[in-house]
Amino acid sequence: MVSARTAAPPPQAASAPMPHDDTRRNDTRRVQPTDGERPRERAKGWNRVWVALFLAPFLLLYLGFTLWPLAATVYYSFFDWSGSGPVENFVGPGNYRSILTDELFWLAVANTLIFAVLTTVIKLPLSLIAAVLFTRKWLRGKKFFRTTFFAPLIIPVAMAGLVFTYLLNPSNGALNALLRDIGVIDESVDVFASRWSALFALVLISVWQVFGQYVIYWMAAIQNVPEELYEAAELDGATEWQKLTRITLPIIKPVAVVILLLGLVNAMHVFGLVVTLTGGGPGTSTYVISYFIYDRAFASVPFSYGYASAAALLFSVIAFLIVMGQGFFVSRAQKLRKEYGV
Repeated sequence: MVSARTAAPPPQAASAPMPHDDTRRNDTRRVQPTDGERPRERAKGWNRVWVALFLAPFLLLYLGFTLWPLAATVYYSFFDWSGSGPVENFVGPGNYRSILTDELFWLAVANTLIFAVLTTVIKLPLSLIAAVLFTRKWLRGKKFFRTTFFAPLIIPVAMAGLVFTYLLNPSNGALNALLRDIGVIDESVDVFASRWSALFALVLISVWQVFGQYVIYWMAAIQNVPEELYEAAELDGATEWQKLTRITLPIIKPVAVVILLLGLVNAMHVFGLVVTLTGGGPGTSTYVISYFIYDRAFASVPFSYGYASAAALLFSVIAFLIVMGQGFFVSRAQKLRKEYGV
């Protein structure tokens, strides 16, 4: 009879792993760093030379056409300078004080903001609706409509302004003649005779020209929405309006904020249409900031290049403050998008 002391343990007990073996194995397992945690590889040796050579053209253009003009504008804004001859008459903040009391400058600021807001309010919703339609499978002739809306964008601004100058001419314009022939009006209408009609005409022409560009922006955003969400919504009986308000808009909200700010900032740089259509008129009622700077620097005698530089800097500050809001609204929109799991 075998005693308890000399009894061999059962095979299962002898071969069973220790309860903490898995823990040790897990502890010694190497954790692979994610893409965001991996150290960036730095160029070495001749690779640095090649990187510098490829970046040199861009850096030269950036220094010559961005940083240097910006630094020169800041410098000239402190001088009473006509744009030619030595820069000697230092006035310090005198140009800025004069601009702050210049009624024409503030009229140009008001006109610029009105133009930017009106164009944005009109072009963004309409282009969003068009983009939603162009991304639907049931729509026929998508290529034709996309080409039709995008075509005005390739027309130069100056040429577009000249075309509408002839169309809207009160004496022999094609639009006035057409409206008289069909009995809508009895006599020609000069849309550039008053401030508000001229501004509204500029707004509509600008929307017509850049409409296709914002359709492309919206289409790029909408195509990133998962198709499964639309299919699930259709199974639940959702309408197109519900798809737009409950799925599309919440998901593309971060991109929509960027498109909104792009629309505002781009509209604030309106210049070509004002030059070709109104010339700042009637009188000075359609002056915008860009035209005000151009007029003071190159059109009004004596030239006031330093004064125009100060106006350009003040305008840049206004645009910068608008762009600064982008980060805040985009971060809030990204948090909302994460709630949808996309």
